[in-house]
Amino acid sequence: MKSVIPEVFLIGETGINPEGMIGAMKAMGGNTALNWLAGKLGTQEIDGSIDEEINQGELLIEVAGRSCYKSYGIGLNPNVTKIRTESKDYIDNTLAKADGSIMEHGSVTFAFVNVSRTYTHELVRHRVGVAISQESLRFVRPTDLGLWLPPGTSETVRLGIEKAFKEVETIYKDVEKSVDAFNTTDFDAKKRATSLLRRMLPQGMATNIIWTANHRTLRHVLAQRTAPGAEIEIRIVFDKVGKILKERFPLIYADFTRTELPDGTGSWVPKYVKV
Repeated sequence: MKSVIPEVFLIGETGINPEGMIGAMKAMGGNTALNWLAGKLGTQEIDGSIDEEINQGELLIEVAGRSCYKSYGIGLNPNVTKIRTESKDYIDNTLAKADGSIMEHGSVTFAFVNVSRTYTHELVRHRVGVAISQESLRFVRPTDLGLWLPPGTSETVRLGIEKAFKEVETIYKDVEKSVDAFNTTDFDAKKRATSLLRRMLPQGMATNIIWTANHRTLRHVLAQRTAPGAEIEIRIVFDKVGKILKERFPLIYADFTRTELPDGTGSWVPKYVKV
């Protein structure tokens, strides 16, 4: 048995295909849309490249939203007589109107490492707008069990849980030695045996999971899973998620306020709840 700490890594996010974006702007709004895009990119003319400092996820969401109204500039839509030129104002207004569907165009991918299967049981309840790839105990035969316990766990409880983990780990290894399939190169046989043995493993053991969610879903999950009544581990993890999102996507999460709770974690509450 080993002690572990849950970790959060942002490993991917939605990007833009510059050539396709330029073509789409030209097709949807001609020079007006192209000039709008150039302004967002901070350049006089578009050469097919995207500056690394441009937040591509937020830009994609704004492009999608403006396509609904042809609001890249005055003159494209006779019904539009004024537009919000600043991205901050545009996205804030979108959130205020609860036009959350455009938030689904951008997504991010996190690696949650050394989280418990207790945590993943909670996480996979969120199914809309997500993709999940979890370390499989049908294929992966653990060599040791990782354990994380919440801060403030009493010494008596900690020792009891650690004892239970060590006993399970010992029994697992003893049973493992008796399985003939593990001494062969037959992967299917080893898979069946591994699947059988996993039934004795505790749900508090550490695991890894890759989780992708669009921003509409993320806003909901961030608020729900950092609420004071949320399970402690998922609240700790999503407090870290909130800090990453607030820094990486300042416009999409501008309305979120973090309030520190007595245990040191943060509760993230949005101004616009229904998006």
